[in-house]
Amino acid sequence: MRLKKFIAECRDKEVLKNLSIYIVSSWVLLQVVALFTEPLGLPEISLTYLLIILLAGFPLYIYLLWRYILADKIEKKPLLDQAGKPVPGKFSRSPFQKIYFSFLTLITIVAVGIVLVVIDKKFVHKTFLPDLKAGNKIAVLKFDNNTGDIKYDIAGKMAVDWIIHGITENKVAQVISPEIIEDYSTVLKASLVPSLNTEKSVVVTDYLKPSKIISGEYYLNKNRLLFQCSIKDEIMNKTLISFKPVECDPDAPLDCIESLKQRILGYLITEDNRLLNLEESPPNYNAYQYLIEAKAFQDINDAEHLRLLDKAIAADSTFFEPHTYKILYYYNSDQYKIADSLLQRLDTKVGNNKRQRNLLDVYEALFNGNNRNVYRYLLQEYNLTPFDLETNASMMTIALQFVNKPKEIDSIFNEVNMEAMNLENCAFCENRFYIKALADIELEKYDQAIDLLTPFAKQSDHISLKKVLLKAHIKSGNNEMVDTLLANFALTTQADEWMEVSLFAAKEFLVKGDKTSANLILEKIINTISVSNAGHELKELQLLAESLFFNENYQLAENVLEELLQLDPGLITYSGLLAVVYRKNGKLSEAQKQIDALDQMRADYQFGSVDYALARYYTALSDEEQALGYLLKAVAAGKWYSPDSFQNDPFFTDYLDTDTLQRIMNFWD
Repeated sequence: MRLKKFIAECRDKEVLKNLSIYIVSSWVLLQVVALFTEPLGLPEISLTYLLIILLAGFPLYIYLLWRYILADKIEKKPLLDQAGKPVPGKFSRSPFQKIYFSFLTLITIVAVGIVLVVIDKKFVHKTFLPDLKAGNKIAVLKFDNNTGDIKYDIAGKMAVDWIIHGITENKVAQVISPEIIEDYSTVLKASLVPSLNTEKSVVVTDYLKPSKIISGEYYLNKNRLLFQCSIKDEIMNKTLISFKPVECDPDAPLDCIESLKQRILGYLITEDNRLLNLEESPPNYNAYQYLIEAKAFQDINDAEHLRLLDKAIAADSTFFEPHTYKILYYYNSDQYKIADSLLQRLDTKVGNNKRQRNLLDVYEALFNGNNRNVYRYLLQEYNLTPFDLETNASMMTIALQFVNKPKEIDSIFNEVNMEAMNLENCAFCENRFYIKALADIELEKYDQAIDLLTPFAKQSDHISLKKVLLKAHIKSGNNEMVDTLLANFALTTQADEWMEVSLFAAKEFLVKGDKTSANLILEKIINTISVSNAGHELKELQLLAESLFFNENYQLAENVLEELLQLDPGLITYSGLLAVVYRKNGKLSEAQKQIDALDQMRADYQFGSVDYALARYYTALSDEEQALGYLLKAVAAGKWYSPDSFQNDPFFTDYLDTDTLQRIMNFWD
């Protein structure tokens, strides 16, 4: 039977009419349910369930249409046996029936496919923010300044911070601060959530979903500053409690704030809990204002950031928080001795405040290279606010690069929904993508890392992400894509950045055992930097020295390394490479002198750098026992598991399957 005749018969037998009735009725039913879901208080997922039922029911409806309407209308021909006699009660399938059931099979397959896609999108791979039990998240909104004088804006900021400190110190709940709300409002893409441009309350109620919301305001009355505050439920339409106004001198707003905080905590926790904050006592008003200004200059203007921190400390030496920011400033600037000295002085001033003590324990572990304790103490801070972008990013870095726990990264990463984030407006998002992709690569989930980072391949910045993207492609064996990416990077990045990324890729090829691909890249770097010209920048010399070394051009590498160390004799890594080069060039006495000099470079706060350089040297000598012994010392002293160290270092490829290296990788377990 031809298709045209089949369709004509369907029309004559009212098949098309009955199918149209089902489709139109289903459409109308979906529209009605969608319209009345909210007024009737039905869950939003109800519409999805109905869609699945209607899709699954369509093939069944077609079959029932045949069974109870069409079957009796079709002319039946008896089924004949081998002798040509009719078989009682048996009939052969008509051409119409064959085509009908062929279409039924096809429609069934399509319907089942659509149902599976809906289930996958709505129930399997749907991304949620962490759902906490009732009472586990409290949002503290900005206090409204109704004084009419902008000089009192700082008082609202102080009120919010003071309340948050009290809630987190007593572990009453996880806190969503105005800064977190602002971060989410800034980086959420307007195309996904258009209403966020005008209503930040949507971020709170629909995205962060706290169980309680604390809001307040303050104003002047007869030269007295009055604070009011209330606690509402998560949908902001039911007030749980409104506190009586508290008043104080306008020049001493912290008197009001402390009183208000006590009242809030008294409502949230039992009366016999000790009410503690990050600070032992309210700081000086001016000191607090300087701290707020210092935070605004963080990562923007280091000199101004440090100057304002010093002013905050000078205004109130007992104010704990600016001391911690100053310690972190010097630590992040690699001025560890100064940072540690500040820590020791601060340690003598801190009593039994739990949160202060925990923060000091984090810093002390950092300076001691005790990565296990860094992870353990930071985890306590992270558990208070896992969805805070800065804390979350720090926790990911510590988990992967300090203690090598790649399996933990997914759970930390998924605490924050990244689908709606705009990387350009998110200071910590790039680091989160970077660590997530590195963890995926360590777990051999190369496709996941590639999918995550490919959107940044053609952008002019994000150098660290480009390195990891190359690493994923190299690991997965896609050399053609590596060539394409490197060619694109040459067009979109500065020359020194392209060489840095290329050197990283070359070393990754060496780890994989592909010397041919590595040497092609290394030779391009070497040719880009003119060896004959003098006056190279320090970074250029570093890139050239490593490129020559890994290209096994030890004679030229020796000259470049000697020039480099004349400019900066304290470069431990390159001092170790020079010792290896001397050995490769047959200069045994020079090699031993260089090793002796390297051993004399030991100092505090090096976190295993000298031992790591010695491990590489003895690897070049094929002395496995010495090499792995120094490598173990390096990790014990705090050496990071970076993308180009330990299992990612071309020096140690021969040891990847040894029990000793595996023990080193799991040292902090």
